[in-house]
Amino acid sequence: MPSRYAFLALILVITFNLPVLSAENPIHITPRLTVVPGPVNGVLLEEDGHVLAIYGDPRPEPVKSEKVLFTHFRRDAAWAGQRLVENGAQAVVPAGEVEFFSGARDFWEKYQTAYFHDYAQQTSRILTRPLPVDQSVKGGDAIEWQGVKIQVLDTPGYTRGAVSYLLELDGKRIACVGDLIYGQGRILDLYSLQDAIDEPKTGGYHGYAARAAQVIASLRAVRDWKPDLLISARGPVIENPRQAIDQLIERLQAVYENYLSICALRWYWGDDYIRGLAGRVLNTTKVDWMPMAETLHQEPPAWIIPIQNTRVIISEAGAAFLVDCGNRRIAEEVKKLQAGGRFQKVDGIYITHYHDDHTDYAQQAAEEFGCQVFFCPEQKEILTHPEAWRMPCLTPNPIRSYTVKPEGSTLRWHEFELTFSYHPGQTLYHGGLLVKKDNGESVFFAGDSFTPAGIDDYCLLNRNFLHPGTGFFYCLDTLKNLPSDTLLINQHVVETFRFSVEQIRFMIDALNKRVALMKELFPWDDPNYGIDEQWARLSPYGITARARQPFDVQAVIFNHSPVGREFRIALNLPDGWTCEDQTQVVKVNPREESVVTMTVTPPANAEGLTVLTADVAFGEVDLRQWMEVLVNVEK
Repeated sequence: MPSRYAFLALILVITFNLPVLSAENPIHITPRLTVVPGPVNGVLLEEDGHVLAIYGDPRPEPVKSEKVLFTHFRRDAAWAGQRLVENGAQAVVPAGEVEFFSGARDFWEKYQTAYFHDYAQQTSRILTRPLPVDQSVKGGDAIEWQGVKIQVLDTPGYTRGAVSYLLELDGKRIACVGDLIYGQGRILDLYSLQDAIDEPKTGGYHGYAARAAQVIASLRAVRDWKPDLLISARGPVIENPRQAIDQLIERLQAVYENYLSICALRWYWGDDYIRGLAGRVLNTTKVDWMPMAETLHQEPPAWIIPIQNTRVIISEAGAAFLVDCGNRRIAEEVKKLQAGGRFQKVDGIYITHYHDDHTDYAQQAAEEFGCQVFFCPEQKEILTHPEAWRMPCLTPNPIRSYTVKPEGSTLRWHEFELTFSYHPGQTLYHGGLLVKKDNGESVFFAGDSFTPAGIDDYCLLNRNFLHPGTGFFYCLDTLKNLPSDTLLINQHVVETFRFSVEQIRFMIDALNKRVALMKELFPWDDPNYGIDEQWARLSPYGITARARQPFDVQAVIFNHSPVGREFRIALNLPDGWTCEDQTQVVKVNPREESVVTMTVTPPANAEGLTVLTADVAFGEVDLRQWMEVLVNVEK
């Protein structure tokens, strides 16, 4: 029976490194072990009519299994095993991840508010309903089943508590390694590796691919076991494990070394901090980093007053213009300046980017000061409807009093000319503000996009695109075109600074090299799929609905591929929920975004939180339960 995603291959499309995944052609690894290729590989061990599954069984009519061994909790991989458990199989899961199986409901109850002010940056691809756990295992454990001994090896990396299962069967040493590796020396993405680091101490938001160190250690542990074959949760069976593992380690290290060479954190936390990061992943503390930019003043010009990460521009006419406003204490300090006679009124607030430490109090401050908030059009939806998004560091406080200023538009404000721009640096949803004073002084407010050490891209979930003319490529082009004496201001850096032509070229060259390295690291036809978690998402992310009343859900697809593609979206609905347009196909041009709308109706008995998921497929890619939306049904 064909998969619902087994549609005809298109002519004249670029071939993916991702293989054709057909659940109709089982691969017999040994007389007792079969792999059923699919969106998730089914590894089936048969003995005297009994069946044990690793990962699950992707076929529409899965096998009846006694046990399912899960390597990690991610629902886009665990769905194939969850079906077997719900059909009577016992679930064996990693000990460090039990809460994400049996405690899935608790996770979502907390997450419906926790996705605001989120700094941990961990995946939300959690099972939408609890899965009962019969056994939890950790490294060193052994599972005895029908005379077969299966060893457990801790292999954290793609998730924090992942394990692998090692079998010696019919003369072959076989390692089932989950999503630790994909095919010949590749990994599915980097954003799943974002995490906190204990030493050097780093929070999750600043931990770019932090679990690369664990991935490398886990790969080496698997390699030391000397397997003959690797069977990953997704992708082809790996017939030369040592070569594939060594290639992945080399590629991961090359990308990470490139990241460190222009990492903005060096300015904040020093050379030794970067050396510490290098030591974790590269086994060396030597980093070929960019020389620091010239810092021109210990403080900004006298007409700019720093208050935490807000800047107050003061005109000679006695008016003020704020750049960002993230909390009440900032607003109180501004009021003290006003009361002390530094200015009479606030004329406006400019928002550099949506992060909560720049926006949390902006609307309240606008009301208190009686002014408008200004931002670029690319930020409009995330600032006015933050509940509709799942992005790092969201505020729950929408902006309501605003003026949108498109790229290149200007505003004459007393003795200043303000020029507004899109500046997708630290995040895709980011603007820049050029302020030129009549006396010739020029300052560019770059938000959080640059420090004198380089670029602020340490959070992969911020959506830092690497297409030509996008992301930091776009921002660096902006810097090249600024007036030559323009000072740069980062909202968290008091000193003003300026990059030389050579430093800008260094950063551009590093990013171009990063693109080339990531093409080798990821199995996609464009590396941006491996750094953009939100290329396929459901919107709005948080929905309030009523039983029996229809509501709309949009699937928002960004096609990173260099050719136009057809994307098939399939909404997964609980019993009783209906949707007339549950499966849709949308054509998306290369490097563009398109939207399809699905109208959903909850049943009469629906109440409280329901997590809806959707599959997405294109070309040879088939990703199940990839997207989610949180629906609270009120009576």
